Amino acid sequence: MKQPLRRMRTPWFATLKAGMLMLLCAATLPGHATEATAIPAEKPDAPTAAPAPASAPSGVSYEKVHEVFSGDRTVAGEKITFPQKDASVRAIVVTLEPGEATAWHRHGAPLFAYILQGEVTVFYEGIGEKVFRQGDGVMEAMAVTHQGRNTADGETRILAVFLLGDSKEAVVPEDAPAKGLH
Repeated sequence: MKQPLRRMRTPWFATLKAGMLMLLCAATLPGHATEATAIPAEKPDAPTAAPAPASAPSGVSYEKVHEVFSGDRTVAGEKITFPQKDASVRAIVVTLEPGEATAWHRHGAPLFAYILQGEVTVFYEGIGEKVFRQGDGVMEAMAVTHQGRNTADGETRILAVFLLGDSKEAVVPEDAPAKGLH
């Protein structure tokens, strides 16, 4: 007699990883939805799939995979630490017109950014500037005050995925640093 299938709970970080991958894929497809997309919290039980190609992350069965970021440090060299309680994800698309800049700020939670279109130059206090272009993925600095400016000829669009929790704020406004960095 067959035993009934038991549903196993997916760890929050695996759900987060799958959700981020789905957001990145959906955001880069032509005609993608710009409104929030519902993603199931858990995958229903299914038969085991065939092994994924060698270039795909473990457990992913896509034919083509292009890695945009892998690492354990932010662009400023800070160690990435994940929320321990009240974990949540907030994903937004930031649009900057040519020459437009963000306010000076830092982040109270890890932020993964993917440049969907254009180019952004980010000025980091004590570090200098870094340029990110369409297709670049970056773990943004958290404790370092910074400002991003669209340095492209056209619109720049950035997918920003905040890994929130521990009662931390996604964006913390800051005063501009000493002269010479903006």
